[in-house]
Amino acid sequence: MRKSKLIFMVLLPIVVVMAGTTAIYYYIMWKDDGRSGVMSLIALKEREKIVSDAQDVKVFYPEGAALNIMIIKIKQTFDTMKIAEAAIGELFNLNAIPNKEAFPSNARVLGIYYGIDKILYVDLSSEIKKNFQGDAMKEYLIIKSIYETAASNLELDDVKILINGKEEETIGGHYNISVPIKRIATQEVKFDEIRKHG
Repeated sequence: MRKSKLIFMVLLPIVVVMAGTTAIYYYIMWKDDGRSGVMSLIALKEREKIVSDAQDVKVFYPEGAALNIMIIKIKQTFDTMKIAEAAIGELFNLNAIPNKEAFPSNARVLGIYYGIDKILYVDLSSEIKKNFQGDAMKEYLIIKSIYETAASNLELDDVKILINGKEEETIGGHYNISVPIKRIATQEVKFDEIRKHG
């Protein structure tokens, strides 16, 4: 009898300590009542997982007489086309871009293709041309934003703009887009000269 009583007296504090530790662990790990303002460790781990599963994509968009850059987050991927679709798509979806007049109204991306020649083909709807209103500067900034957005996120040699799946000579009458646009997008342009031609 004494032996069992002794075992009980030794085990009871151990059981109490274990139960207390388990209760504290449970409280810290699972408590997130929304009032404390402190996230549970589980919620923090989930948030870290989401952030680590995301990647930054750079989007360049026209604002005034220059390009601004915005970083969007997309799900981590090694698929070049998904990165291109997310980046170029954001330019035309205008979800996060503050300048809603950056691109002609209703213009949208019809498709994006990566050629074996390391040229990214961006197929745009006819509204890019039909609804274009602006001068040479606006056209230049549209072309430059497409090129810079693609080139900053992908390994490529050049970018080619198609309209409804076909080569077109121009978007707004100032620049030749029947050839890849790197030469246009990377040239040093003085806006006074552009305004004279606009």
